[in-house]
Amino acid sequence: MRKYFAHALMALLALSMASPALADGTGTAGPNVAAPPVRAAPIAPQAQGASAPVGQTGQIALMNGAVVLNVPAGYRFYPTPVAEAYIARNNAARPDGAILGLLAPANARIDQGDDWATVVSYDAIGYVQPATASGLTDTNFEADVRTARQNQGRAFEGFAVPAAFETTAPSLSWAERSAAPGQGGRDFRHEQKMLGRNGVACLTSIGSADQMGAIAAAAPDMLGMVAFSEGNRHADFQPASDTVSSYSVPGLVTGVPQAQPQAALDTSGGQTAFGGLSGWFPWIAFGVIALAGGGYLLMRRRRDDNLIPED
Repeated sequence: MRKYFAHALMALLALSMASPALADGTGTAGPNVAAPPVRAAPIAPQAQGASAPVGQTGQIALMNGAVVLNVPAGYRFYPTPVAEAYIARNNAARPDGAILGLLAPANARIDQGDDWATVVSYDAIGYVQPATASGLTDTNFEADVRTARQNQGRAFEGFAVPAAFETTAPSLSWAERSAAPGQGGRDFRHEQKMLGRNGVACLTSIGSADQMGAIAAAAPDMLGMVAFSEGNRHADFQPASDTVSSYSVPGLVTGVPQAQPQAALDTSGGQTAFGGLSGWFPWIAFGVIALAGGGYLLMRRRRDDNLIPED
């Protein structure tokens, strides 16, 4: 009995082990082919760094030829959008007038980093009179600049280079600090303005105090790249037809025009609507009166002669 029971138990155990193999039925097995390998998704190449803006050298005409740049091999000139981006990235005050482009050393990465550069602009403010440059030496001139900067919402920590006027060109240059020494950042601004017949060509160098030496050394070279074409030079001014600027030379520094533009000629003679003869007006009036009086006496004498009876 025990023998039969043992055989039945073994048969039952064998049947339970075979049941998983029969669960899928008796269908034909598929081909003995390995599953295709899983391919990794392609890796997108990493974006390379943006290429540097491409600058120009040689002769470049601006303002319809009124202003001409001659850029040597050691420098590059970039178009207006690059200059606008440079101003915005450095949080610098925008120069007045039209932004024409950007000048920089050839090895400067003006689209990144802390390299200095120079914004080229033109302000069509008319003919600025060189005789007004004497105001640069006024004792309250720096205080006037400080007040102007406050009204313009710009920081002013004083002059790094005092304002100076060159009569030969003529041109004006100065440098100012926008932060206290040692604070870092774009705290140095060097300005050069060349006077023309109808406006001023401007070079605004933006950098930091530790770049002051490099900017000051490059300033004469950069000013030498700028010229007005014939007919647009300061010496080509025509008093009878051209506009005299409401800005004096000190006003180019402060950015504040005068209430009324000065006359193009020396007003010591009292030039007014009388065509510059107002200084002579009393003498002219005296002459007219004298002639009128002399004529009256002459006519009276003739009349008296006619009244004498004949013998």
